Amino acid sequence: MVDSAGIFGNSGAAMIYLFRIVEIIVAKIQTIPGHLYLNAFRMNRSLLFACLLLTCLWASAQTALTEGAALLFKNTKSALSVIEKNKLFIDTRFRLSKDRKQFVAEEDENKDYPFDAKLFPTDLNKDGKEEIFIVFGNTFTSGNTGSSVYLFIKNTAGKYENQFGFPGMVPDALATGNKGYPDLVIGGPGMEYPVYRWNGNSYAYFRKISDADYAKAKKTSIEELSKMYAEGK
Repeated sequence: MVDSAGIFGNSGAAMIYLFRIVEIIVAKIQTIPGHLYLNAFRMNRSLLFACLLLTCLWASAQTALTEGAALLFKNTKSALSVIEKNKLFIDTRFRLSKDRKQFVAEEDENKDYPFDAKLFPTDLNKDGKEEIFIVFGNTFTSGNTGSSVYLFIKNTAGKYENQFGFPGMVPDALATGNKGYPDLVIGGPGMEYPVYRWNGNSYAYFRKISDADYAKAKKTSIEELSKMYAEGK
């Protein structure tokens, strides 16, 4: 017997792979003339069984979080659907650690360097669509900075895209901005920090801010913005 929870829990990529198999099978079946359906299935009963099994697994995945997604979104209030959460976890390219309580990087083949990931849902431009910051990592993933930053924003097609993916600390939102989105400062080692500005399609490098100017700048931590968002403020 196939354990669907095991398939989806152990590998989000397996879930997407199964979905694609279903799509291929359905496409093939649709090319068969209607009056030949029955004969086609009689000739290949394994195909019928595969269709039924994969359809059941697909239906289950619409309402159940994968093990990785459940850990990532644990104790976090988010408006994302189950499917969006599962897909977002896949897009992080995280794997579960040996004890399945943390994450490891895809490149960490032996799972020797587990790390935690902090997730911060927000609504940066107040349009009712949730953005997701993830701050994660260790020296293996992020060097001396010790952490890296992801920012997932829903595009015009309704799918979440990652804007960042480099070493940095929890970002700050500045009082300045563009097209409804605040400028973001991502801190780290050194005396200057990069500022990223929304250009209408993505966050792109805008300028640097010195440590002295950063200290004086009007800003709000993304962690604080996430708390306010969760409280409906």
